[in-house]
Amino acid sequence: MMRIAMIGMALVAATMAQAQVPGGDGPALSPGTASVEVVDDQHQHPALDQVFADAVGSALTDANFLILPGQGHGRYIARVTVTQQARGAVAADTRSGGGANYSGGRLGVALPATKTQLSGLVVTRLTVELALRDTGQTVWSGSASTAQVQGTAAGAPAAVAAKLAKAVIGRFPQKIEEPIAVP
Repeated sequence: MMRIAMIGMALVAATMAQAQVPGGDGPALSPGTASVEVVDDQHQHPALDQVFADAVGSALTDANFLILPGQGHGRYIARVTVTQQARGAVAADTRSGGGANYSGGRLGVALPATKTQLSGLVVTRLTVELALRDTGQTVWSGSASTAQVQGTAAGAPAAVAAKLAKAVIGRFPQKIEEPIAVP
């Protein structure tokens, strides 16, 4: 009889341990319904904000959240903050394509060329906070940052947003102490 009581207590303890937030005192974090809201602290770029909101929504969907349209719906509110800072210039190689040109009875052929030009280096930081809709309490947060050359495919807003959102949401529900550095 004592053995059954000990097994029962062990099962209860294991269940309680699973029901706790890692490093916290509240209930376990699990995916659920969410709405995505952009917290615009620094800039007035609604198109850029929407790109990041869409990327966070997509990453949350990949993490088994159900994203609801509009604001203030769902179990969670995903608050998205985006900051960008120019950090100087870097030399980047650009390619100009070659090609044939036929005009006026003359054929001209341009050879491809590689040129080096200075482009801006932009550091982008994405912070996502998941808050309970009913209380507004933040139950999880994470951030990631990257430095990309402006005007390149890797530096395009959609590419940066997707890369950062996947890095942040990919860590859910682990507690993230420091921003994640994304190449």
